[in-house]
Amino acid sequence: MKLPIPKEVLKIWDEWNLRGCILLSLALQIFLFFFAPLRQKCRSKLIVGLIWLAYLLSDWVAAVAIGVITKSQGNPCDSGKNKDLLAFWASFLLVHLGGPDTITSFALEDNEFWLRHLIQLILQVLAAAYSFYMTLLENKLWFPTVLVFVVGTIKFGERTCALYLASLDHFGEIVLPEPEPGPDYEEAVEIYSTMRSVEVPTQVELPIRPMHIGNYRNPKFTVEGVLKESLDDVQLLQEAYRFFESFKGLIVGFLLSSKVRERSRDFFLKRTHVSAFQLIEYELSFMYEVLHTKVVVARHKVGYILRLLTFCSTIGALMLFALVGKHKFDTFDIALTYALLIGAIILDTLSVLNLICSDWTVIAFNNIWSRSYIGALILKLKRGRWSGSVSKYNMISNCLDEHPEWVYTFAGYMGVRGILDKIKVCFFSTSEAVTEDVKKFLFKQLRIKSLEANNRRAAMEASSQRGDWALLQTSNYLELKWSVGECQYAESVLLWHIATELYFAKKKPNADQERREICKLLSDYMFYLLVMQHNMMAPFLGNWHIVFQDTRAEAKRFFLKHKITDHGKACEKINAVEAKFRSAAVKGKSKSVLFDACFLVKQLEEVEEDPWKLMSRVWVELLSYASIKCRPIVHAQQPSRGGELLTFTWLLMNHLGLGTQFYELENQAGTKMVAVK
Repeated sequence: MKLPIPKEVLKIWDEWNLRGCILLSLALQIFLFFFAPLRQKCRSKLIVGLIWLAYLLSDWVAAVAIGVITKSQGNPCDSGKNKDLLAFWASFLLVHLGGPDTITSFALEDNEFWLRHLIQLILQVLAAAYSFYMTLLENKLWFPTVLVFVVGTIKFGERTCALYLASLDHFGEIVLPEPEPGPDYEEAVEIYSTMRSVEVPTQVELPIRPMHIGNYRNPKFTVEGVLKESLDDVQLLQEAYRFFESFKGLIVGFLLSSKVRERSRDFFLKRTHVSAFQLIEYELSFMYEVLHTKVVVARHKVGYILRLLTFCSTIGALMLFALVGKHKFDTFDIALTYALLIGAIILDTLSVLNLICSDWTVIAFNNIWSRSYIGALILKLKRGRWSGSVSKYNMISNCLDEHPEWVYTFAGYMGVRGILDKIKVCFFSTSEAVTEDVKKFLFKQLRIKSLEANNRRAAMEASSQRGDWALLQTSNYLELKWSVGECQYAESVLLWHIATELYFAKKKPNADQERREICKLLSDYMFYLLVMQHNMMAPFLGNWHIVFQDTRAEAKRFFLKHKITDHGKACEKINAVEAKFRSAAVKGKSKSVLFDACFLVKQLEEVEEDPWKLMSRVWVELLSYASIKCRPIVHAQQPSRGGELLTFTWLLMNHLGLGTQFYELENQAGTKMVAVK
């Protein structure tokens, strides 16, 4: 039994389904070309969602359209459409399947499916070739169709190649250093046996060298190690590219040599926070383009040749189509074909211009442009390689934002409470710009740690601190150490988050406003990561969900008991509680840290120095500990999502020598010198 669909509707669908798919495919290509780069510097969920939808639809629509054409070509009864033009469109849809240069993958996981794209390439090329073969004998558009078919195959092949090159397995292969088998073993054994019988003096007179302050040997630097003469943007970009080449192995978990560590550490210790963050921004931009665009394929020598070939072939196809008699074609179909050809030429032209005005071109021609204003102009045109902001939320608001209550109760019965909580956080969370004060303070604290960590062991110890180092700098260490030493990491973050929120609400007149704002931003940011970015906090979660739900349940009960719906009054009421003991001492089983935070606030008020100074150092440690423990591959995902301050901290720590992915090189200089003698 067939559905009662009117014949007029069926006729419209039959005439416009293919045309609609082709128009939509072209529109999606244009949208992706212009909007895909925005996700590198945009945190808007709406824009990112639209890009994701366009990315998925672009492949689906083009594949469906090729299928419709193939079915139509194989149906002898379907004579209402010009099959020559259909074969031409099928070849053009291969171009769309190749996608624009600005996006090859939406997420890193897409790169791992390069084999699927290779199979899709083979199948779709065969389908387009079949549709062309069915019209070969009488096809008046055979020459432009062949040209477009070649262009589409190359474009689709470029995308598949880019996905393969960005896949983790292959990316790990290309970042491997050159193999070093060392000297011939048999010859080395002979030399070693000979040298064992030679007496070598044990005392060696070393030349007396002047003493230097810290790690600084250049008189241009002050005692603090800040370079008086800052580098310009082009020079910073060149340094960022060198560091990217050295540090990109971190993404796949490779260890870096101590030589790389020391070079990077010496360089960053002599920079200001402005230069350091700008350099890391450049470096993460390189990472994004390598992993999610066609830049590696396009900038290869073969890529340049293929670009020239595809561009000339598309222009040739346009000229040949314009010369062919089109009296048998529908007027709209002719206009649609011209739109496809002209659109492809415009996008190719813009791709070439985008390639010319890219960071990679500035690097390639640094010897020329470093002495001119062209490189600096290109960098100014490309300002903003990350969002420069963080998402923030707080625990008190999380408990007060649940209204109407019956909706959340019903969601709990239906087993979708977790989904509703995610929607709530997305709706009520906000974004805030990372100020220069935050960057300066973060860089200063990490730099102090780096100065104290002169070797790999000291660096690893400094990286493993999650508040202890900050607390040790105050006389109240023994009273406060429980807040970081007796709690799991996620529990400690929630505890300090609530304490920061409560202390922030007191608005003391003599407070250090700068440190106060830094603590508030980092506190809300870390809480947001715990609630929404579980993958970035995966190593620390543990019993986090139990602690979080118990704390939230106690807070909601407290607010309901006192009929509180306002954030300010909620903090005021909690602060009014006389928290004389920790919760574990009087409550036993519950994992709630609500009144432990109140107890911590009372202790912070007894600190001799400014509590905000202590709290800001603790938050930097909590942030840096999370960044260095997060899996590198998770950090590699963030540049395509607007960037994360946690990822900037991770890369900054590694550049300052505070990472855990370094190994010490054995000193073989003495052995080599003896062998030479």
